[in-house]
Amino acid sequence: MERQKEKTEDTVKDLKEKPERELDGLRKELTRLKELKKQKDLKEIEDETVKIASEAIQEGLPSEEIEERLNKLEDLLTSKLGEIDQKTYEQNAAQIEIELREIELEIVKEREAVTKEISTYELLLNDYPWLEEKRYIFMYSIPNKKTDLKDYESWKSEWSKVLFDYARYAILHILYLRQSESEKPFSNFEDRKQALEEIAEELVKKEQAEWLSKSKEKLRVYWKSLDNWAEEIYDWAMEISPLEPILIFEIRESNKAFSKLPNDDIIKIFKMLEKEKRGKIIRLEDDQVSFKIKIE
Repeated sequence: MERQKEKTEDTVKDLKEKPERELDGLRKELTRLKELKKQKDLKEIEDETVKIASEAIQEGLPSEEIEERLNKLEDLLTSKLGEIDQKTYEQNAAQIEIELREIELEIVKEREAVTKEISTYELLLNDYPWLEEKRYIFMYSIPNKKTDLKDYESWKSEWSKVLFDYARYAILHILYLRQSESEKPFSNFEDRKQALEEIAEELVKKEQAEWLSKSKEKLRVYWKSLDNWAEEIYDWAMEISPLEPILIFEIRESNKAFSKLPNDDIIKIFKMLEKEKRGKIIRLEDDQVSFKIKIE
């Protein structure tokens, strides 16, 4: 199962990186063609120089005059080549830039299409193919815990894995169960509200989640521990701003998986890092909280 997950993640990564590799290949090819053109132009200069020198020697001109004529020819040809290159550049540079931007735009669109195409549900299907198998249709009904306790416990355990991975693949730290009721595969439950609540309770029992509301509508899922998030945030902060305090809104704008962490969790992470003496929490005038890394 773990190998299958890794294979799925590698497939998604390859699909996202493929257009970028193609763009890089196009840029390298463009550079190569420019270099070939440059070499071709230089060879033409050399060929023309040899031709003029041969003609001058045949005419019996003094070596000093031949040298002078060659120098003038080289200067002229190099100058003309420069003019041609500059003119060509001015004519084509703008168009080349436009084409590169269009290619990059296509890559962005393709990446978005890949993201949409490989949905959270499709990722789940790679791990749990039984979600769409007819012979497992019974899994969408809650077993009777009084008469079939063993089946009920098995059902709850299996579905808790699905819910956990659903949050992980969708990069959701907080699940709103009412919203999840309309998402696949949970929308197929006969009693969606009851089923999701009992599955969520199993995650809480496993200490992989906790309720954030008494009404049991908001569930915090810990598909990565706060210790791991602390390491990622610390490494990121060291990379981008080791000398300046890190604000929560900067974490929000980082476009990293931890950018969607709840504020309370970020504060907990700051306190964990401070306790480990890896930095200090700084409270600003407008009641904002920041974290200043300790530089050894």
